Amino acid sequence: MRKLLLIIGVCVGISTTIFGLALASSPGDLQQSIEDKNKQLLEINSRIKDTQSQITNLQGQGKTLKQALATLGYQVDQLSLGIKSSEINIDKLRLELQSLGYELGQVSTEVDTKEEAIARILRKLQQKDRDGLLVVLLKNDTLADGLFEVQALRDVQNNLSVDVTELITLQGQLENNLVQTTDKKSQVEVENINLRSRKSILKDQQGEKDQLLKETKNQEGLYQKKLTELESQQRGILDEITRIEAELSTRFKPTDLPSKKTTSFIWPVTLDGGKIRITQNWGETALSGRLYKGQPHNGMDIGAPIGTPVYATADGQVARVDYNGRRYQYGRYVLIDHGNGLSSLYAHLSSAVVGSSQSVTKGQLIGYVGDTGFVTGPHLHFGVYATPAGGWQITNSKSQPGFLSVPPASGLVPIGVTLNPQNYL
Repeated sequence: MRKLLLIIGVCVGISTTIFGLALASSPGDLQQSIEDKNKQLLEINSRIKDTQSQITNLQGQGKTLKQALATLGYQVDQLSLGIKSSEINIDKLRLELQSLGYELGQVSTEVDTKEEAIARILRKLQQKDRDGLLVVLLKNDTLADGLFEVQALRDVQNNLSVDVTELITLQGQLENNLVQTTDKKSQVEVENINLRSRKSILKDQQGEKDQLLKETKNQEGLYQKKLTELESQQRGILDEITRIEAELSTRFKPTDLPSKKTTSFIWPVTLDGGKIRITQNWGETALSGRLYKGQPHNGMDIGAPIGTPVYATADGQVARVDYNGRRYQYGRYVLIDHGNGLSSLYAHLSSAVVGSSQSVTKGQLIGYVGDTGFVTGPHLHFGVYATPAGGWQITNSKSQPGFLSVPPASGLVPIGVTLNPQNYL
């Protein structure tokens, strides 16, 4: 036990040294530092929400070059705030690790004290056990003294029971602290990935703004011409995908699907406070009538700021990571085969952190919300498919599910029988 505590203490100490944090002078000062970091995070998150409101307002002001540039500007600001949030959260997690180090030291001392007390009692009981009850009674001057010593012996035994119970409780606290320490270290690792990824996404967004100015020469006329061509091309892509998926649906047998009661997906995106913001549901919606010429929406849109982490909704294997282009179809996406007849799609990502054929677990980070592909703003397109018989394969047939080339979208587009995601969440 002491060796385990020593290892834990060394690990925490090394972590704190590497992290470069100044040691707090007391646990009280440390807790105050943690609370200060929490306040800073709340302020940053509030500013991110304000920026998101500005982006949402711009989306309702028409499709103009000025609006597009302003949106990109706000997204750059939002990503910068996200980077700051990651930096503050890393500092907070490291402070919490240091706090756990203090707790481990305190509990370790209590364990040592309790073990010594138990050892003393056991030695005393061992001596009394050798004497035997009759010897204890006879060696005293009076029967009353002998009975008094027997009662004292019973008290010692009762104290032993109490001390052992308390020691078990302390050992449970140690195990819990070890689990928390391991969890905090994992959170630091994930937040470091978030930080690096958000910096990369920020660079991409800044490059997108420069590219837009270059292509349009900052002229509204050129922008509108480009936008009209893009929307015409995208409608062609949607028409083809919708036709194929509608045909596949007529041949599909729902009995092949797993029971909704036996399948439980977690939400792939949650905002601050665990909130979910659905901006468009699956099927025929008001937006689908306007954006897709009345064609049904084949997934669920979840609104979230660019750079928001996206998580695997269930265990599975990544069937494909691909990129349909900056402004076509799904943009950057990840598709996961869950091995139970269902697959999930995560589209319009700004970045993916998993690769094809990689195994993933429920809740694992797989990418970040973005605005790649055919979008009106940053969000996650979350789709659920019936996994094709034989798994996901590249196909040239427009009558079979699989990964299909649909120009002018680059890469391959997943096409299959789409299902309502809310049936499995």
